[in-house]
Amino acid sequence: MTRDEEIEQRARPIVIARTVYKAVLVVWLIAIAAMLLIWWLTTPNGYFWPVWPILGLAVAAVVWGLALYRKFPFRIQEDKVARKVKRLREAG
Repeated sequence: MTRDEEIEQRARPIVIARTVYKAVLVVWLIAIAAMLLIWWLTTPNGYFWPVWPILGLAVAAVVWGLALYRKFPFRIQEDKVARKVKRLREAG
């Protein structure tokens, strides 16, 4: 395997994961818009219940995004990956 093929093989899952993340964010935004519409059509002056699922989705999106884009504290450490690969090779 050439160096370019190796780099492409490492890059492909990252690109796929980031594409899926962006697609899920769009779905979540549609769901949030639907909840806001339901709230507005049923109880516009009542209790603003959409805040709770919106906050939950926002926390999930932030944590997932931090992990995906390798930002502190959720970045993947290559030495941990190497140790795990070594353990798996020894076990199996």
